[in-house]
Amino acid sequence: MSGIVRHRRSWHRTVRVGLMLVAGAVLTTTLGMAFQVRRVLVEGTRRFGTAQVETALQPALGSMSLTVRAADLRNAVLEVPWVGEASVRVSLDGVVHCLVREREPVAVAIDGAVVNLVDITGHLMGAPRGTLPELELVDFAPFPEERATLLASLPSLQRAWGAPVRRATRLGFSNVALSFPDLSCSILVDPTRETQLRLARRVLETWQRDTHSAPQRLDARVDGRVAVLPASEPAEIPS
Repeated sequence: MSGIVRHRRSWHRTVRVGLMLVAGAVLTTTLGMAFQVRRVLVEGTRRFGTAQVETALQPALGSMSLTVRAADLRNAVLEVPWVGEASVRVSLDGVVHCLVREREPVAVAIDGAVVNLVDITGHLMGAPRGTLPELELVDFAPFPEERATLLASLPSLQRAWGAPVRRATRLGFSNVALSFPDLSCSILVDPTRETQLRLARRVLETWQRDTHSAPQRLDARVDGRVAVLPASEPAEIPS
């Protein structure tokens, strides 16, 4: 076999190998693009919209679907303050599907100029939006465990008084001022001792029956006793 023939066959073989490599690279690129995460789809939101959850899922965009860990994305979504539960699925067609369950707000936390929604566990959910709960919790920001304790005690407090609490202001450790609908005075009480609140209710009824007026404040923080601060008398106008 002449050298010219051998050279031609070697050249043909090189061309074929080169074409195979190019075809393989094109196929790999095409498959890579086909399995890339291109979109996130969020469902289940009602009050808060999808923007924050989509932001939490954005790191997955452009990654290979097969390499994206759904568990990691779920953990990122659970960092969103108002998300209570989430499930995440990554499909081979390049879509991240996320279904979320929002926390349910039960109160509005007011701490100076900062206002947040709060769920039943005392967890801060973010700035208020939508229809707001009627209950307000004031000045609990540095004491989240006390906020949680108050919310846990809320059903027994409301049963003891016979009406829903509308506002609870922290005055100190185990020391709050409660406000109720159609009541002009505040009730000072330890939120974990509903028996004192029942006593305060009885004292208030007796006071109103005897004086035909509402006091300014009832203090039920001492066992078995309720201190009554009468409403201030209006100043007399000189004649």
